[in-house]
Amino acid sequence: VQVSAHLENEMISGICTDITESKKALDEIKKLSKAIEEIDDIIMITDTKGVITFVNDAFVKHTGYDREESIDKNASILKSGKHDEEFYKNIWTTLLNGDSFRGLFINKKKNGELYYEETTISSIRDDNDNITAFISTGKDITKRIEMEKNLEKLAATDKLTGIYNRHKFEEIFNIELNRVLRYESPLSLIMFDIDYFKKVNDNYGHDTGDSVLKKIVAVVKESIRHSDIFARWGGEEFLVLCPETDILSAESLSQKLRETIEKTDFEKAGTLTCSFGVTYYKDKESGDSFIKRADDALYRAKNEGRNRVITL
Repeated sequence: VQVSAHLENEMISGICTDITESKKALDEIKKLSKAIEEIDDIIMITDTKGVITFVNDAFVKHTGYDREESIDKNASILKSGKHDEEFYKNIWTTLLNGDSFRGLFINKKKNGELYYEETTISSIRDDNDNITAFISTGKDITKRIEMEKNLEKLAATDKLTGIYNRHKFEEIFNIELNRVLRYESPLSLIMFDIDYFKKVNDNYGHDTGDSVLKKIVAVVKESIRHSDIFARWGGEEFLVLCPETDILSAESLSQKLRETIEKTDFEKAGTLTCSFGVTYYKDKESGDSFIKRADDALYRAKNEGRNRVITL
């Protein structure tokens, strides 16, 4: 109860007001205010032009901007340049239509570091149903995104060498075959392996063998194009898929790789050579047939003395 009273002559008069409901409402407001400050969700309120009017502690923590730097600034201070104008246009269209926008933002912190924020933006309306402000709530999911990217990378790459693994190669290979069938462009395939690699492991150990594999990968990567698909097929066997490449160009590249590898010093393992099988995609053949022909060419190269390129 709220009481107000005054003394008039010998009489006290006053008013007693039941403020139970308003006290409850005030307590709720305090509770909500405390929750907004203590949760780890990023909360930002802007006016209808995108000027920031409120940020919570989580905003300060995750973005690096303190309140004084944020209030009265446009929310565009968080722009990373990773979204095009169509992205932001879609946000404003959604909000001004009275709907909530949900999406993934790549934002920029005060120090220039990028972070991923899973965000919901909703409108705040007055008693006349006019939009007066927007409230944005978001979660910093950078760690989750980075973990997902790392898992994708692990699923697609060979752990030792860092190039594509067999599974990922087969996925890309099928895409390239469909492209060739559609556009009738040339596609060549190089298969190679290291001559007498077992002796390297037997004589110097698997650590040396691993270093040889990594060095050969580094040598090959320096000689092929970014558009070429380089993968470890298994053991000491590798594949290079060359889009938009005829058989003569693929053969020339193979000779270059063979010579470069032969001239490379593999330290403890000394000088090593590789054998190459080269082929090209023939009209409407199966992927298995294409790869088998490269494998047959490699088999012939090894049978005919190794350290050579055979084309089929």
